[in-house]
Amino acid sequence: MSADALKAFIAAVRADQNLQQTMATAAAADVDAVAQHARQIGYAVVSGDFVDHNNGALVEYEDEDYFLKPSWWTLG
Repeated sequence: MSADALKAFIAAVRADQNLQQTMATAAAADVDAVAQHARQIGYAVVSGDFVDHNNGALVEYEDEDYFLKPSWWTLG
């Protein structure tokens, strides 16, 4: 179910310029922060969904943490 929620969240980000701007900030670079924001606006998304999606195409791994690639919503 969370894979569907992630796809819906990606579609919402693609469709909303304001949400894209929010997701492009440094505060939203960390996968955990983005997952938390997605949950706050109604999407049942967890950090691992971003990591698992499309063989990890949305994220970069660094120092035991995952960060989203710039404009990650275009890669979904």
